[in-house]
Amino acid sequence: MDRVAGSLISWLGGGVQPANRSKIRIFDDAAPIWRFKEALGATEDPEGARAATSGLFLIEVFPAMALPTLEAAYYGYKLGPRYNPDRRKTFRLEHWQSVLAAVQRFALVEGLAGMAHWAEKAASLDRPRKADQDRLDAVICALVGYQWLVKLREDSVMIGDLETGYMIAPASPEVRSRLRLAAVARGVAIDAG
Repeated sequence: MDRVAGSLISWLGGGVQPANRSKIRIFDDAAPIWRFKEALGATEDPEGARAATSGLFLIEVFPAMALPTLEAAYYGYKLGPRYNPDRRKTFRLEHWQSVLAAVQRFALVEGLAGMAHWAEKAASLDRPRKADQDRLDAVICALVGYQWLVKLREDSVMIGDLETGYMIAPASPEVRSRLRLAAVARGVAIDAG
């Protein structure tokens, strides 16, 4: 599943670090994420979440995969935005502002006024820090979850499955096509339900 996501992200000019249990203190068996997930007590059933009328659900998302659908200008070879302020050699303030503008547009269209206001305010930062980018990525993750729950199913894609790992992302027809080709080539389920 990571390689399918990576095929899109690397084509856009970004990178993907596989999320496997060998990553000490991040995803290993003793990592805090597992205690957090257990304490949360959420159901991890993406398709079930779409049909549920109540309950607490958890879905796996990757913010970088949402960007070429949130902003069509990012879909193309090496066109992904460079908005990580910790990467000083590649960070571009105009990319930071562009990602926030895309978030703001989505939020305004969906009537998410608080999120739109937050994005407008964050775009005015002239020297964002890594913590600001982490907040922006968290907002993008929330938008992915929102889209998964309230938009048409075909507006999103599910790569992988609950047993081997999965990821949910918004998917324009172009993004879906690229991901589907990568999934088929690697024998990974896509939109299997």
